[in-house]
Amino acid sequence: MPPTVATRYGQIAGRQEDDIAVFRGIPYAAPPLGELRWRAPREPESWDGVREADEFGAGSMQTFMPGIELLGAWEQPVDEDCLSLNVWTPGVDDASRPVMVWIHGGGFASGSGTTPIYDGQHLARRGDVVVVTINYRLGALGYFYNPSLTDGDDPHSGNYGMRDQVAALRWVRDNIAGFGGDPNNVTIFGESAGGMSVGVLLGAAEAEGLFQRAIPQSGAGHHSLPVDVATEVARRFCAVLEVNPEDAETLRGVPAQDVLDAQNALMADPATSSLTGRYLMAFAPVVEGGFLETLPVESVRSGRSKDVDLLCGTIEDEWTLLAALQGVNELDEAGARGALAVTSGSAEAADRLYDHYRDARAARGAATDPLTVYDSVMTDYVFRIPSDLLLDAHSGLDGEGRTYAYLFNQQSPAMDGRLRAPHAIDIPFVFGSCDAMRPFVGDDPQTDQLTGFVMDAWLNFARSGNPSTGALPGWPEYRADQRYTMVFGPDVKTLREDREAERSIWSSDLLE
Repeated sequence: MPPTVATRYGQIAGRQEDDIAVFRGIPYAAPPLGELRWRAPREPESWDGVREADEFGAGSMQTFMPGIELLGAWEQPVDEDCLSLNVWTPGVDDASRPVMVWIHGGGFASGSGTTPIYDGQHLARRGDVVVVTINYRLGALGYFYNPSLTDGDDPHSGNYGMRDQVAALRWVRDNIAGFGGDPNNVTIFGESAGGMSVGVLLGAAEAEGLFQRAIPQSGAGHHSLPVDVATEVARRFCAVLEVNPEDAETLRGVPAQDVLDAQNALMADPATSSLTGRYLMAFAPVVEGGFLETLPVESVRSGRSKDVDLLCGTIEDEWTLLAALQGVNELDEAGARGALAVTSGSAEAADRLYDHYRDARAARGAATDPLTVYDSVMTDYVFRIPSDLLLDAHSGLDGEGRTYAYLFNQQSPAMDGRLRAPHAIDIPFVFGSCDAMRPFVGDDPQTDQLTGFVMDAWLNFARSGNPSTGALPGWPEYRADQRYTMVFGPDVKTLREDREAERSIWSSDLLE
C-alpha cells in the first residue's frame, strides 16, 4: 500500500522509495491563472477520494539557462499552474521530526524545487527529518509591480512569488504533522535567490511565526527593488507587451508564453541593465510598503526575527560561476572597470572598488588580473558583504535567536579550475547529492567526507539551533566584533577575520 496522508484539502497517496515516503506535486495554493494571475495566492480547492502525489508538478514559466547541466539540472516542464510542493519523510507517523523547507535559487527568474540535486531523501534519511521543496512564481509572473492590478483583496502589488512562499509555509504549518513533521520546528533554507528569499522572509511580517530557524546560503537581506525602479521596469515591460499598464483585464489575458517572451526581451535590453544594474535583477522582491515595509536587513535590525536562529554564509569565489555562465571568461582592465560601473552606479565608484581590491590583493600576494579583481568585487558586493551585514544585524538583537556564520572554500575542478570556489558548490554538500554533480564538485575522497560534515551541521542546526557537531572544531556564535566563521573546504576550521583589507571599503555608501 502506498503511504497515504489526510491533509486539510483531501487525502493524498505518495510512493514508498526504500525507507523514505515521497509525495510529489502537492498543490499548496490554487492555480494562479486568469483572474488569479498577479494576485496573492488563494487556498487550493478540496477534493474527494485519494489524490495521487507521485509526479512532480511543473515549474514556473522560465527560459532555461545554457550551462545548467553543469549544476545537475536540465530543462523540465513549466507552466503558469506551478504552485506545488514535494515532501520526503522517514515515516508517516506522529514522530514530530524537524522540518526543513528548501527555497530554490535562480535569480527569481528560473529554477524549481524538482531539480535532482534537491532530492530530499539523503537529508531525510541521515537526519530523521522531513524535507520539503517548493515551486513559486518567477520573473514577471512573480514580481511584476503594477498598482493597477490591486483591489480591496490585494491592496499591494508585486511580491507574488514571495507570497507563494508564505502560502507554502502556511501549508506546512497546517499539514506537516500528518507527514511525521513538527510544525513548531521548521527551518527554511535556500541558496542564491532562495537565500535572498530567506532574507526577505526574515524581514516580512506575513512570515512571522511560520519558521523557527533560517539558513540563507549565498543570499541575505539587501536584494530588493525600490518602488521607483520597479515602476519603471513595469512600464517598460508593458511597452514590450504593447499593453496599457492600467488595463488589468488585458494584462491578465496575455498568454503566459507572451509574458515570458516580453520578460526575456526586457532583460536582454542593455537599457534595462543600466536601470537595474545596482539591484542585479529586473524582477525581484519589491519594497512596496506592504509585504515589504523596508529593506529586509533593516527590518531585521529593528528586531523582526530576533527569536529565529540564523545560520548564514557565502562561498569564497561566488561570482566566477555567474561570470562564466554569462560568457565572461576574459576581461581587460577597461572592461572590468566598465562592468563594475554598471553595478556600482558610477565610473567613480567602480574605480574606487577596482583600485582598492587590486591593491589589497597585491599586498597579500593574491592574483590581480582584471577578471579576478572583477570577480572578487562582485562576490563581495552581491554576496559576502550583505551576508555579513545580516549577521551583524541579527547578532546584535536582544532576542533568543542564535547567530552562526560559515564560509565555503571547496574548489571546483570544472573549467580547468578557473572557477576556484564558485557559487552553488555548497548545494550538493548540503543535500548529499554530489553524485549528480561530479564534474562540478569532483570525486576526491575528501569531497564525500566534507559532505558528511556539512549535512550533519545543517541537520543539527535544524534540530536544535546549533550547527556544531562532534566532528567539527569549535564553532562559537557570531558577533559583529568577533566574526567567528566555520570554513568548509579542504581544511575545515574556524576563522575570526578574513580579507579585512578588502572588507574595509564597504563602510562607505557603496552598498547601502
